[in-house]
Order: sequence, then structure tokens, then C-alpha cells
Amino acid sequence: MRALVAPLLALAAARRSAPLLYLELTGIERVPRNRRRHVLAIYKRAVAAALRAAVGTALRRGDVVAAGPGARCFVALLVARAVAAPARDGVADAHLGLIAGRLQAAVRAQLHQLAGAEKAARDMGVIAGWTVLDPVAPAQPLEDLRQGIRGAAVVARVEAQRALVLAAVTHELRTPLMSILGYAERLRDEPDLAPRMRARFGGIVAREARRLHRLVESLIDTGAWTAGKLVLRRRRVALNALVRSSWAASAAGQPSGARVEVSGDARVSADPERLTQVFINLLDNAVRHSPVKARVRVRIARRGDAVIAAVMDEGPGFTQRAVRAAGTPFAPGADGRVGLGLSIARLLVEAHGGTLEVSGGRGARVEVRLPCRGARAT
Repeated sequence: MRALVAPLLALAAARRSAPLLYLELTGIERVPRNRRRHVLAIYKRAVAAALRAAVGTALRRGDVVAAGPGARCFVALLVARAVAAPARDGVADAHLGLIAGRLQAAVRAQLHQLAGAEKAARDMGVIAGWTVLDPVAPAQPLEDLRQGIRGAAVVARVEAQRALVLAAVTHELRTPLMSILGYAERLRDEPDLAPRMRARFGGIVAREARRLHRLVESLIDTGAWTAGKLVLRRRRVALNALVRSSWAASAAGQPSGARVEVSGDARVSADPERLTQVFINLLDNAVRHSPVKARVRVRIARRGDAVIAAVMDEGPGFTQRAVRAAGTPFAPGADGRVGLGLSIARLLVEAHGGTLEVSGGRGARVEVRLPCRGARAT
């Protein structure tokens, strides 16, 4: 980073502010320790190739690039795009985000190409952030630079999370929308359909529309919980009946032929609509990852001062990576996608003062723990 001191002092003397781009390697913690040095070398080559290719587009002559400790992050000081300090507000975030996005995409492409034959490097990725660096204090240019880098790193993480959630929402919305569109077009374009088929297609459209409505409601709840405005309408609820009604509402067994077995019962103080959404999500996930005509078991029991409802399926179960990621809101799963169902279920359970835990092994197990007496949502 000391290579940036001279241009920073020159900018400070001219009272100019310059944009700062930030790139950070992700996924290195999943690489075996004995391969990390080799993988970091791959990353450095990918970044170097992407930066060379970016000269003339994202980067211009006069811009300065430096590597952070261990080459796990890189910063680019866009000297050629510097502006007078009073005009720094005129540097649009959207424009800097576009530049950072192009550089990030270029690094990813190079990373994918270089890591093609290196299995240990396939989980690696890169996130990008940006900020505008004000003129540094001549006595402590590196300290001001570090503050700017921290700000850009925060932006990188926020943007990465936003992209993950946006991708997840897009994926979750697409599935019911495609079903609604496909069957609605068949109902429109095939006037000679038998009444039985017409009723079946209409039922699918209605079921997928309800699924879409539940997803939208869940996203609204997510926003309300984040803003501290989620209001629970609690009453005494029998979990056995609620799980069975959730299964009927989700129609999870169609067309897979799956069946549910619910044993045990307990009563809790909960918002029945939100808790129904929790179990719809868990049952849908269980069926989606189980073989055709599988059995989904739900065991309800009181344990101490809590009620446990365990949902178990006959699928391959969670990988250790998925179990670790399940503790993080909107974390990507083993397939790289972010499943909204489990994230939203966890959020709604926590709103009730409970916890949601997953475990691996043969078949997945998701355990919902709720207090016997309702806890106020925070």
C-alpha cells in the first residue's frame, strides 16, 4: 500500500478527491491450508490479467493499483478521475459501482479460466466496493487510506449480500411465474381441453399464485423485521394441526407423491400465519430435496421450557458447508444459490423468540425450537 503514498500526497496538495476501487478474494477459507499459497498465486495472476485488460476502460493511464497484505485484496486509486474536493459529491455512486462491477466481472472471468484445472480454487470468488477518498493528511496518509479502504470493504460486502438476495428473489419468483404463465397459456390456447384437464390446470395456476403471494408476504415480513416493525398477532396454537394445515396449504406432495407423518403435539403462543409460513417453507424444502413418493416426518415434543418441532426428510441431507452456512442469513447453499425458504423460516422463528437449527447425516433435519411461553418480538 505504500506505493499509493506519493499519489495520495500529490492529490492532497492539489486539494483533489479521487475514487478508490476495492477488490477482495472470497472463499479462500474453504481451500485446504496446504493449497492456499498456490490458490493465492492463481488469484494474483487473475487480478493482474484483468487489470491489464481493463486499462483504457475501467482503468485509465495515471491510475495506481496496489495489493493488500497477502494479496487477498487489491485497491485501485483512480487518479485520472480525481475531482476538486468541493465537487466530490458530483461523483455518482452508480458510476463507480458500474466501474467496480466491470472490474469484478473481468477478475471473475480470469479466475474461472485460470482455476479450471485447480479443484481447490473453484470456490473462490471476488467482491468489489468503492468509495471517494478525500485529500489525506500529509502527516498520516496511510491511516486515511486505511479508513477509506475499510469504507470500500463495507460497500463490497453490502453489494455482495444485495446481489445474493436479488438473485435468490429472482430465482424464487421465476418458478411460480413460469408455471402460472405456462398453464394459463394452455388454458387460453387449447379450447378443446377436457374438463378434467382444464380443472387440473386451473388448480395449478391457483396453487402457484398462492405460492407467489406467500413469497411476497414473506419478503414484506423480512423487511418489517429488519426495520424492527414486524408485529406478531399471537394466540394459542396447536402445532400438530398447524403442521398438517401447512402441508395442505403448500400441496408439497404434488406432483411428487410425497406424504407427511406428524407425531406428537404441543401448544405455543404464536402468530399462526407466520408460523404456517415457516412450516410451508420447511416442508417444501424437504420435498424438493427428497426422492419421489418420499416420506417427510415431523416430530413435535416438549423439552424443558421449549417446544421442539423437527422436520426430517429422506434426501441426501445437508453438507457440512451447508450446515455452517445455515447460520448466516441468506447464505448460499451447496449449489451456490441462496434459498430464501430457510432464511425466511429462521427469521420468523427468531421473531417468536425461538431458534432454527439444521443438521446433516442421512436425510436433512431442521429443528424449530419455540419457547413454551411466547417471547415478545424484538
